[in-house]
Amino acid sequence: MSEIAEIVAGKVDDITSHTIDYGFITVNSDKAREGYPVLLKLIEERKLEYFYAENRSYTKNEMEAAAFFHMNVPYLWEQPERDAMYYGTQFNNHNMDCECQWQQVSELKLDVKKMKKWHLVTMAPQFVVTEQAKNAIVDNGLTGCEFSPTHDYKGRELGAVYQMHITSILPPLNPRTRIETDYRHARCPHCVSGVFPRSELIYEQGDFSAAQDFNLTYERLNGLVVREMVISWNARNIFKANKIKVHGYEPVALL
Repeated sequence: MSEIAEIVAGKVDDITSHTIDYGFITVNSDKAREGYPVLLKLIEERKLEYFYAENRSYTKNEMEAAAFFHMNVPYLWEQPERDAMYYGTQFNNHNMDCECQWQQVSELKLDVKKMKKWHLVTMAPQFVVTEQAKNAIVDNGLTGCEFSPTHDYKGRELGAVYQMHITSILPPLNPRTRIETDYRHARCPHCVSGVFPRSELIYEQGDFSAAQDFNLTYERLNGLVVREMVISWNARNIFKANKIKVHGYEPVALL
């Protein structure tokens, strides 16, 4: 991986290479950059596994006109084995192939230090918030979520954090959503997974008749294979006002 990073360095927009020891790198690039076709050729020649996500740009007016947003929640655990179970959280049915069948039966345990300065993160699939984020949600009456206590796995006093449970699940995506399916992992008969959106999320207007301020997609999306968060315009504005930073927001298209 270090050789690939060296070959495309300066020819793509950005390379996150501190994960090389774990066997992967993250590359951000416009398709027009000279390093993009070079990277694709290297992947093909070396038969490397990969997944990609597409991003789109929106004007300020387009952002303000949107009623709901697909929110990109920070994911901080870069070693897949260090999930909630690794830190001591207990589950029933954890021997099932797909996490959709797991049932959490204890309070969430995690390495609170991993949150650093973030106020909202995902452990895939669990969401964790600081007291600042929880208070911003509760004090402003935002809907669609509940909270339960969490514990640092070493019992350290590092500030109050909470597991955020999203209670509103959206209907399936509209077929006009451009998606790519990836079945390298075993398909689960109980959920829709292996779905990579290649456009914005698209729904019928009526699909949001019962939507809350916080919602989850029906499908388990992208490389983490989890339901992702869709939030209201009001929730986004409250997060911004309270400096609850995430990796970005994309407007949801309602037909």
